[in-house]
Amino acid sequence: MSLNLRNFTRAVYTFDAVVHRVSDEHWDNQSPCEEWSARDVLQHQCGVLGAMTATLVSGETVPPASIESADQPRMVWGQTRDALLEALDTPGILEREGKFWFGPMSVDQWIQIVQWDPITHAWDIGKATGVEAFIPNDLAEISYGVIGQMRETLAGWGLIADEIELAQGADPLERFLAMVGRDPS
Repeated sequence: MSLNLRNFTRAVYTFDAVVHRVSDEHWDNQSPCEEWSARDVLQHQCGVLGAMTATLVSGETVPPASIESADQPRMVWGQTRDALLEALDTPGILEREGKFWFGPMSVDQWIQIVQWDPITHAWDIGKATGVEAFIPNDLAEISYGVIGQMRETLAGWGLIADEIELAQGADPLERFLAMVGRDPS
């Protein structure tokens, strides 16, 4: 297992831990993402990771799009998670080269970039529903470094909001959240 796969898997399970602790009545709470409820964030995350799975299985780049419905959020999330992890278990998959969402790279490089999405949206759903996200500082720090290099492009695509100003002494998670436009306070 590569370090990128280990970290990506940890990011997926960080999201998983939040999803499994959300009460049914809180899925329609407003998230920090403008115009999105916690359920909408889950539908987005399932769409992103579902597109990754489709890309890994087909060998053709599939663009991400939110899934249509999440009437049973834990069930749809579990199916999405399991399908992606199964696809990532394919022998030799990490070395596969392709033109993925961010340009030509290996699957191993691709998952290093995408790891920011599950941890960001774990925080979003947690904030919306009152569930602590428990995002590891090392994952936040890695994502801060990787996404920081791509910030201008991602902001131009509308994938991240304006950076939030922080006081000095912020921890790695706070710095990462602020960089992607989330107010960690």
